[in-house]
Amino acid sequence: MKEKLVSIAIPTYNNIKTLRKTLESVKNQTYKNIEVIIIDSNSNDGTLEVIKEYPKIKVYQYEGTLLGAREMGTRKSKGKYIFLVDSDHVLKSNTVEKAAELMKKFDMIWLYERSYKPRKLLEKLYDADRVLTQNYASDYIEPVGGTILPRVYKKEILSKAFNQIPKKILPLCVAHDHAIIYYEAKKISGNIGNIGNIGNYQSPAIWHQEPWSWENLFKKTYRYGITTRKLVENKVYPELLKSKNKGREIKINDLGLSIKSNILRAIRAIPYLYGYYTGKNKKIPGL
Repeated sequence: MKEKLVSIAIPTYNNIKTLRKTLESVKNQTYKNIEVIIIDSNSNDGTLEVIKEYPKIKVYQYEGTLLGAREMGTRKSKGKYIFLVDSDHVLKSNTVEKAAELMKKFDMIWLYERSYKPRKLLEKLYDADRVLTQNYASDYIEPVGGTILPRVYKKEILSKAFNQIPKKILPLCVAHDHAIIYYEAKKISGNIGNIGNIGNYQSPAIWHQEPWSWENLFKKTYRYGITTRKLVENKVYPELLKSKNKGREIKINDLGLSIKSNILRAIRAIPYLYGYYTGKNKKIPGL
């Protein structure tokens, strides 16, 4: 039986520092019936030159931010299943193979994720946060209040979800894009699976190349604050937005992880809140 086509849709904007590892991990997948679609938002740092090293990739330009880029990627995809990959992800070699097998039984799946080779303090804080939330997945799996989000969808589910998202916010949303997609998708289906052994630190399906400097972290979360302000001004998804950026519940059995996770949340809150409260009528940086 012929393998089902899996579309891997990757939005990019000035991601030269991380994109090559992402594309190499996609290239080295054990599952071969894959199409790779990149939606680029006018990168000017050499990102497009990196993409040209992989001639089979389909590239489209989009004037806007993440949510709209993901919507365009969904429209351009021809696969039965769509894998929403970020430009800082590194996939385990059999991740797509496992996803395609699981998608025979589910409408969407989430993946066990870790930080990629965490050495610096910031990377270790991110890794602790990822481990904590996934060790207690049942506490974090809901669209409202949760942080665990599906990355692989049946195209029909994803297309229906995008049809429910207000078109006016597609070019504005940098933050909470996955949460908004999941929020609408879960109204359509609650049939959700996962890849990875929860609690087994050796079995991630995806690694994240985390912010490599404090400056990078602050710029990124500052943009998140501004885009959240745009969503609030447009009066969309208030219940979803109110549930984000809260501290993590302290888990006594994982006290160390809980402390590290909440330190990261506190650090991220500073530029996020600054972006939110100064973001009225402000253009999102990079657009």
